Amino acid sequence: MSKRHNTILPGVRRHSALLQAYEQGYTPVQIKEAVRGTLSSEFKHPNMLDRYGIDLLTVEAVNIQRVRSKTWSSRLYDTCTQTRRGCLANYQDLCARVCALWLHPISDALSLYWSAVRLERSKGDLPLNDFAYEIFRNIGALIEGTLQIYLKEMLHIFDTAQGASTTFEQIEELGLGSVVQRLEFQCGLSLSVPPWHIPLNQWRNIAQHFSLKADGTAIRCVYGSRRQHTVEFSRQELTEVAQALLLLHSTFRTSHTIFFLDEADALSAHCKPFPRDDSDLLFQFSVGAASQGFEVTELDVRKERAAATLVDASDSEELSRAVHASQFGYQLWIATKADQIEITYRSKHGRRTVKSSIGGEDCKKVFEGHEPLEYLAKVAVFTNQKHLASRDIEPNDA
Repeated sequence: MSKRHNTILPGVRRHSALLQAYEQGYTPVQIKEAVRGTLSSEFKHPNMLDRYGIDLLTVEAVNIQRVRSKTWSSRLYDTCTQTRRGCLANYQDLCARVCALWLHPISDALSLYWSAVRLERSKGDLPLNDFAYEIFRNIGALIEGTLQIYLKEMLHIFDTAQGASTTFEQIEELGLGSVVQRLEFQCGLSLSVPPWHIPLNQWRNIAQHFSLKADGTAIRCVYGSRRQHTVEFSRQELTEVAQALLLLHSTFRTSHTIFFLDEADALSAHCKPFPRDDSDLLFQFSVGAASQGFEVTELDVRKERAAATLVDASDSEELSRAVHASQFGYQLWIATKADQIEITYRSKHGRRTVKSSIGGEDCKKVFEGHEPLEYLAKVAVFTNQKHLASRDIEPNDA
């Protein structure tokens, strides 16, 4: 049994208002309109939104709302986006080639990111010294393992936009400090998150060298080689540091993703899809369910069976909502490719529980185009609800 992905589930409620919106009575149509409304102003080609599923769009709508929530991250996002668009406009083929060179390093970096997310545990009850150690371990992994790759890709795109013939190898071999310095002084990007304004590479250095000490009431950090600086944080302040650096990472990641979705036609000659981490796909599955008013509270993923529990956040008629929830079985198969798929629906107040199951081979027939999506309604098996029959099931576009 594997429930290692369950640690990603609370983030859906914590970082978006989707479930709360359903609890307040909003409809799926209103949520979908809000998602598209959020993203349409971020796309140079809004018609591209029609190509993507609501699950993927909802993830990016949540991300862009987080980025836009702070002035500094919003400005940084705009600068990154303008640089990307300018490069593509003036050097389309070369820009696409540069983007393609960084796809696999970014994929590997995101895999490390999701590994860290899966291993994350609550730090609330840790003693201050252990808390500081864990926070800086997370900060170091985030900057060194994932964010650094996005920064290097951004620097390569900036050089290309300036007409420089910089190679992938030249950018790849740069140290973090050099990359940060060039992005800040040559590209005009502000990477020192407020209100601390400590250079980004120094956060990494504090984490790498563990140049910190907790005395029971405060966490004291030292950074700088030639001229040392000392800064103190409370537990809450250090939590806010980690959140700010995570937002910095999200700003670069979201700029990259939105650009690729928006300019897919122009980039397609050189940029081919790469395999996504399974936790990434399952997080998208969970956000997609939330966009329809279902909170995924449990995931159990194995090769032979993938099961998800969806709890209704709405007060809508329970039988129809149970049918609606069952249709996420195909999306769960897309994310897991398991032999058997099970969706357990639970009504908002726990009055009704309905379990539906479909075979992986049936999902594969739909995926490969041998059967229409409606085929799954005919082969799905329902339990715990005697009067629920396949004739009650009408596929929708959720």
